[in-house]
Amino acid sequence: MKNVGLILAGAMILSLFPALTSAQFKPGSGEIKGYMIGEYYYNASHHTEEGQGRHGFWFRRIYFTYNNKLSDTVKMRLRMETASPGQWATSALLIPFVKDAYLSWKFAGSSSLVAGIQSPPSFAQVEGIWGYRSLEKTPLDLYRWTSSRDFGITLKGGKDILYHMMVGNGSSNKGEINEGKKAYGALGYSTGGFFIEAMTQYERAKTGDNDIIGQVFGAYSGDWGRIGLQYAHRSYQKEGSDETLPYNVASVFAVFKASPQIELIARWDYNFGDGYQQSFSGNKIAFIPFAPNHEFNFIIAALSWQAHKNVWIIPNIKYATYSENDLLKEGEDYKKPGDDLYTNLTLWFKF
Repeated sequence: MKNVGLILAGAMILSLFPALTSAQFKPGSGEIKGYMIGEYYYNASHHTEEGQGRHGFWFRRIYFTYNNKLSDTVKMRLRMETASPGQWATSALLIPFVKDAYLSWKFAGSSSLVAGIQSPPSFAQVEGIWGYRSLEKTPLDLYRWTSSRDFGITLKGGKDILYHMMVGNGSSNKGEINEGKKAYGALGYSTGGFFIEAMTQYERAKTGDNDIIGQVFGAYSGDWGRIGLQYAHRSYQKEGSDETLPYNVASVFAVFKASPQIELIARWDYNFGDGYQQSFSGNKIAFIPFAPNHEFNFIIAALSWQAHKNVWIIPNIKYATYSENDLLKEGEDYKKPGDDLYTNLTLWFKF
């Protein structure tokens, strides 16, 4: 892994050199944009007493982005993000942090080399086709299998056949404190509204843990809307252990256009495997904390109204139901978690 990273880094630096010498900062080519996702939430039911009946306002995400085209082939991005804590036990301020910070060089038509903090291949295509990050994250992101950002080097491109390869720290957009690294790869094919992609990633973490994720995703888009199917498997092995914990998620979503301004949205995620029963910190997930160490179903139903060119109002419900934990149910104090029902009104606007 270390040698691969060094080779890619050296190749990128050498290939970027001619382009960088001609690149320069151009204020007139700069662009400022972003979006905000605000929400009123009410927990109609929750598996915890703390969450039952909770309601209020919060920001699920705020983006502030600066792009600049330094030359015909070189561009940069700096993006800041902030959001409400998404936890009921804290009243922390909304503190901004660096979400993206990268330099990109386009060459050989549609190919690009990218260096810096950026989106890895994990679920970039899935999120783009899902199209409603304003409503909820895609499965691998939501269930904390992998981060939406990493600091590293990427080679990506293609038209009908799409490829995306990356070597990164594996530390998200945080500082690197270990020798472990992460490798990603995705290969997709697009034709006539159909899209299919296979993705895999491997990480040797700082503790010596091994983490392997594989995913297949297929979708079809048309004037009527779009549908998507996704299956992902994760194998996690702690250092010094002979046991590998399996995690699985199967997901299906559909977005139907009821009119030019209104879309109907539905999604179902099924999370299963021994990993969910033995080691799943669902209670740490922001905005919708799940019961830890349980397999579960998660359902989303929503209506999206485009009230203005860059403004969407999205009433929605989110529902989680849990299976019994076969490893815990024999205990005297065990009780299967109750269902969660969230009712929300989401406001999403771009600028």
